[in-house]
Amino acid sequence: MDDNFDNYDFEEWEGDYQLIQEEDWAGLVKLRKQKAEKNLHDLHSQWRYGEALVFNQEFEQALEFLTAIYKKEPEFEDVIHSILDALYGLGQTEDDFEWVESPIVLKLNDQTKKHCVDFLKKKRKPTSFSSLIEHFIIQSYYLTFEEKELHAYLKTDEHFEFTNEEEFWDVNIKLFKKNN
Repeated sequence: MDDNFDNYDFEEWEGDYQLIQEEDWAGLVKLRKQKAEKNLHDLHSQWRYGEALVFNQEFEQALEFLTAIYKKEPEFEDVIHSILDALYGLGQTEDDFEWVESPIVLKLNDQTKKHCVDFLKKKRKPTSFSSLIEHFIIQSYYLTFEEKELHAYLKTDEHFEFTNEEEFWDVNIKLFKKNN
């Protein structure tokens, strides 16, 4: 990615922010396309245009555009996530793309439970549920579910114990320990 900030407008986020708040996806596409055309060698600007195409549900165009960036920079996590968004928008899955290295996509299944167990078994005390979600984000896992859905899913499993259920984000989680 281009680390040259000489021509970077640090207030440019304001236009993006307003368009996103208004859910003006066509406007966001237009704005980001202009920026991408001005900054042809800035992969971040290129990705942001591809992301706007996804927001505007132009999934085929987004996938074509983002694939070109991915081929140049296959470890660009934002591009990987946007490609996954486009694939899912097209009714496809991660298996319908030719990856250099397949991303980890978490679904509400036993594999995700295993990731939760692996994370929690390193903790001696209950940990906040938000820490579990942060761990997934830091590891750049792609989540196919909302946080509340994971919470409800794990609550049905006897391996997990939840405490402090007053506010969703204040929930603590730990592995249930059997007394021998």
